[in-house]
Amino acid sequence: RTPLIYAASCAKSSDDGQMSLPITGLNISVHHGYVYIGPEPFQGDAEASAARFERMKEITGELASTVLADWQQIFEPRVLAIAAHIQSFDFEAATLQEAARFIAGFEELMTEIWDIHMRVNIPPMNAVFGFEEMLSHVLGEEVLDDARRLLQGFPNKSLETGAALWALSRWIRADQALTAAVLAARVRGGQVEMEDVGAKAEFSRRWQQFLDTYGWRSDMFFEIGHKSWREDPSSPLSQLKRFIAREDAEDPYRTHAEQVADRTRLEREFAERLPEPVRPVFHALLPMAQQYVPIAEDHNFTIDQKFVMVTRDVFLRFGRKLVAAGLLREAEDVFYVLYDELCALADGPPNTDLKKLVRQRHQTRIAQGQLKPPPMLGTAPPADLPPDPLVTKFFGMGAKMSTDSRIVTGYPCSGGTVTGVARVIMSLDDADRLQPGEILVCQMTMPPWTPLFGFAGGVVADSGGPLSHCAIVAREYRIPCVAGTVVGTAVIRDGAHIRVDGSAGTVAILD
Repeated sequence: RTPLIYAASCAKSSDDGQMSLPITGLNISVHHGYVYIGPEPFQGDAEASAARFERMKEITGELASTVLADWQQIFEPRVLAIAAHIQSFDFEAATLQEAARFIAGFEELMTEIWDIHMRVNIPPMNAVFGFEEMLSHVLGEEVLDDARRLLQGFPNKSLETGAALWALSRWIRADQALTAAVLAARVRGGQVEMEDVGAKAEFSRRWQQFLDTYGWRSDMFFEIGHKSWREDPSSPLSQLKRFIAREDAEDPYRTHAEQVADRTRLEREFAERLPEPVRPVFHALLPMAQQYVPIAEDHNFTIDQKFVMVTRDVFLRFGRKLVAAGLLREAEDVFYVLYDELCALADGPPNTDLKKLVRQRHQTRIAQGQLKPPPMLGTAPPADLPPDPLVTKFFGMGAKMSTDSRIVTGYPCSGGTVTGVARVIMSLDDADRLQPGEILVCQMTMPPWTPLFGFAGGVVADSGGPLSHCAIVAREYRIPCVAGTVVGTAVIRDGAHIRVDGSAGTVAILD
């Protein structure tokens, strides 16, 4: 249910003539309220395709060497500047037509945002693909589990968010009265309600500081119709309570120094195992590939989460203006009005009754929410088509399905084996049921789920591959992970005992 304005701008920005990718754009269509996105492959003969591929490698090499610095020094400041610009618009002082004209300028800004998104993601991702291809060609596929640990242990915004929540929980635990008050607190009307204790004011200040920094995100990825943590802090408060209940020795972030030491050791061992002529290639590719994890998590924090929630905030302000003009009943109804319909208000009053239209669309959405959409539409790719690493390693599609009803297969994403109780969690609203040591079974994870990895024994996900967020974070926390199972949440019963082998990519259902 990606908002169409995002889908349209993403499609426009994916024209990859500058990147020379094997796709030339994205096909985007909506069926029964669900958005389907499919790549348009480059159409050309073998010679043209080979030339395009060589050009892509050349561009990747040029861009990947400095992509992290470019993101930090050029692109992230530009994204934040655009966010500040759209937040600075004075909806109260503007006329309805002026506000609609401002909204009409969003598509151009969002196209720029998604140009940046592609520009910073593709080069380090391609560098990882090339790095893994080189290692598996020389040393065999079995080395990839260790090779991915060479990418871990770098600071990133996902871990920073969880560490900030952990630090807040340590400060709270030092005060018994405050600990009891926070554990008993609840959210009402977007505010944390708790008993009056001596440190309540200081807690409120620190809590608001956390939300101002890390609360520009939603439990629902990429969905401007869903409230941010700043509007409804139920999810982070729940995660904070879970951290408060843990002892200092259970610090889930203590492994960072171990990751760095492990990475240094592995780098030396890999270099020693490689033939002498290949070592310069290894040392050239590795630093480019190592930019992937911080880029993947940090761009997500700033673009996929913060900018989306800034967009939501601005549309809500426009919605309040429409309410004042008598066109909508409440501000959130703006999310049931199509983008083009909002832009058309720049030309004068609407030709249709927006209130009636919103009611109809709300009912339609409820009905569509009962549907089980197919995972894909159209003609499936040929079975003999060579696997695309973007499809397999990032999205996690194409893992071979098990014929044994007691075995679920996927991609090996984080090594190790763990046996425990499966807890099927379909949304963060349900995350309180996950107990320490239990195995998180879910459809997918995104950065707001990161603190759950701090007490999960392992992770099984329907989607995602070895380079997805789920895999990256599982490796940081050093817990086994199998992703891309497709059917995990459907066939693993909540409360079942399972064994997760993150090195083999299998999940055994034991009862």
